[in-house]
Amino acid sequence: MFDINTIILEGPDLSGKTTLYNEIHRLTKYRWNIQDRSSLSMVCFARQYGRSEKSLRRALLKEITYLNNRMIVLLPDWDVIEERYKTRGDEIQTLSTLKDLYTIFQEEVALLEGLPNVHVIRDVKDDLANNLVEDLRLIEHKSELEVGNEISEFLTFHSSDEVKIDVSFTGKINVSHDDTILADPLEGEYYRNIKWDFENVIRKELRGLNPYNTPQQPLKSRRFYYSSDSCISSIHFMPREDVLKCFVTFRSTNAVKNSAIDLEFIKFLVHDLGSKYFLMCKVYELDVRMNSAHLVK
Repeated sequence: MFDINTIILEGPDLSGKTTLYNEIHRLTKYRWNIQDRSSLSMVCFARQYGRSEKSLRRALLKEITYLNNRMIVLLPDWDVIEERYKTRGDEIQTLSTLKDLYTIFQEEVALLEGLPNVHVIRDVKDDLANNLVEDLRLIEHKSELEVGNEISEFLTFHSSDEVKIDVSFTGKINVSHDDTILADPLEGEYYRNIKWDFENVIRKELRGLNPYNTPQQPLKSRRFYYSSDSCISSIHFMPREDVLKCFVTFRSTNAVKNSAIDLEFIKFLVHDLGSKYFLMCKVYELDVRMNSAHLVK
């Protein structure tokens, strides 16, 4: 599962966020955490009122580079917003300030539209909530390979050619798994070397070949840790009862070329070493950080 962390509803006042918020919760029985407004709105309001945007833009970047977050921006035509204002009014905005805010949202959304986890909706139809719920459920079943392609897509559309990306997965540890990634013509030897080195770390720790001369328990040790100066710089397995917690850091990632197959390799490693050495662990929680996901020009 590529679990959705937070659904972020954004858009100018009177764009329909509250209605959509309630409908998604009603249809899914509160399946997801939904946040009504977040960093994008803070940036837009800061612009409107002349406040500093710097820290807010950093918060927005952090929010959207965790790909398990999904931002939904409602941006119907101005005529729709204007008609709603004339019907309902607004406690804070005048029609003039509301138009200014709408224009700011248009400008900010133009910088985000095209990112795979930012969904801009301009045609707000009656069946919008149903369609969104269906799409969001499909997103949660994306494979590591598909998420890797999302990372490539993110970098292709983002204004910067280097960002920090975070992704998380959960699933069952499978004894039967595909190992063809180790035969990849470009990266296969690199992957095989990492597997060999990390497996040796695990074996030595289980036997007590460490500075403490203490065999590590396969259910609670923190010492199953691989590190290197290569692109996949660290892999940390922390078995806890029936859950194998996995933390992986990429020092550097050529997003277009490697993000998809690198995630495929990490998935293989979790299943292969998890089923071999951590038999009591039935499921895994995998957190991956790419510190420098970039485009090679």
